[in-house]
Amino acid sequence: MNQDLTISLANAAEGGCLCGAVRFEIAAGPVPESGYCHCRTCQRQSGAPVVAFFAVAAARFRYLKGSPAGFRASDRATREFCSACGTYLVFREDDSAATISVNTATLDDPTLIPPLYHIYHESRIGWFDAADTLPRHRRGRE
Repeated sequence: MNQDLTISLANAAEGGCLCGAVRFEIAAGPVPESGYCHCRTCQRQSGAPVVAFFAVAAARFRYLKGSPAGFRASDRATREFCSACGTYLVFREDDSAATISVNTATLDDPTLIPPLYHIYHESRIGWFDAADTLPRHRRGRE
């Protein structure tokens, strides 16, 4: 896949948690970031070796049903999840001008937004690696 590809949603996309208690919508428009995160916090939050995520302007994200719970895993952001089933939904920074990062797998159609790179690859679990040729950044995107 071309790593310089610009992703944009032509139409609104919906998603939600495993049990259906929390549903969300993302308005059509550009997706400025989409990747895999290998950081230890994402690994522990998800229980998986890597999390696929994408970022959009916070104003383009809204909950349609239910209210997520939040967990402060750092001093700068809250991770939102369903309090009934535990599905990790979004990473919301305290800075209201920042983008909101959505867990790609929670979309009804995750194929709409493919990852374009890996971040925090230095934290990759040794027995796991994705079979792709996407750029791997030691920490965040340089």
